Amino acid sequence: MKHLHVSHNDKFINSYIELVNNNFNESEHFFLILGKGMGGSVVTNNNTIHAKAPISSLMHLIKALYRSEKIYLHGLFIPQIVVLLFLQPWLLSKCNWVIWGGDLYQYCNEKKTLKAKLYEKMRSFTIRNISGLITHIKGDYELAKSWYNAKGDHYYTFLYPSNLYKKYDISKISKNSEKTYIQIGNSADPTNNHIEIFNELKEVKGLKNKNFEIICPLSYGNKEYANTVLEKGKELFGDKFKPLMEFVPFENYLDILAKIDIAIFNHQRQQAVGNITTLLSLEKKVYIRDDITTWSFCEEHGLKVYSINEEFQNLFEPIPASVKLINKNKMIEQFSFEKLVNDWKIIFERE
Repeated sequence: MKHLHVSHNDKFINSYIELVNNNFNESEHFFLILGKGMGGSVVTNNNTIHAKAPISSLMHLIKALYRSEKIYLHGLFIPQIVVLLFLQPWLLSKCNWVIWGGDLYQYCNEKKTLKAKLYEKMRSFTIRNISGLITHIKGDYELAKSWYNAKGDHYYTFLYPSNLYKKYDISKISKNSEKTYIQIGNSADPTNNHIEIFNELKEVKGLKNKNFEIICPLSYGNKEYANTVLEKGKELFGDKFKPLMEFVPFENYLDILAKIDIAIFNHQRQQAVGNITTLLSLEKKVYIRDDITTWSFCEEHGLKVYSINEEFQNLFEPIPASVKLINKNKMIEQFSFEKLVNDWKIIFERE
């Protein structure tokens, strides 16, 4: 086995497996998907195993780690992996961490218990000694070096097909042209900080005279938090608040994004980059915080996004046609399918 890919079951993984199998030597890649997760059904085949039960997952994982030449850890969320690599550090020289965001920013979570502190020590050792760090967010690589003293090399790719430029015929979408459609957040993860944005939105000048609808994806993440957001959204905005409580297939979700006029992501860390790049492809106005690595990522790629911190009162001001065109052209140029395949080719073929 040349390349071992290990991931928990997530919504991105099927399209990535398809990308690799269709564009590289399928016999050189093996995918081990662990746990039930939130990604739905994994398409298993000759080079893909979905191990749902803890014991079978562990057995498959141990064997696969030793049989492979190179290992790609898609997100560092699974405790068994961290413990195994901490206890067998000689494996780290062939490991690469595909940084998702939440796995890196666990550093900021308070560790109250002895167990949590011990686990973070093991994570810190693993990250410090891992061979490669794969991310399209250079700022996240710099944080890994700063927080964990990571010694591994940085490899650039924008990771998954979900981040690609989306060519889409906007004219096929049915929407009220007199209404402004606003997306808030991308999931029911508390890091979206929905309620803070709800309160800021209520203070936007002239809001009462605006014809708008709030679309709020809440199908993915913490159910208890989703219910809290649902209640608050209905309380503040009534029938203008439209939560998405059920999981939406990607093709249908793209139809929803195409309908959006303004998107607001209030994450205090790198998150929702796939949503952001898709919306910029579709020429939408996107707000994020200007004090996170995603802001620097957009600047580095020549993408215009708007600051929640500085520009929020101008929420309903139309995005200039020139900005729409620049964002679309930058997405076409830098986030093409061909470039994604080539980025991974460089990573897979390196010595």
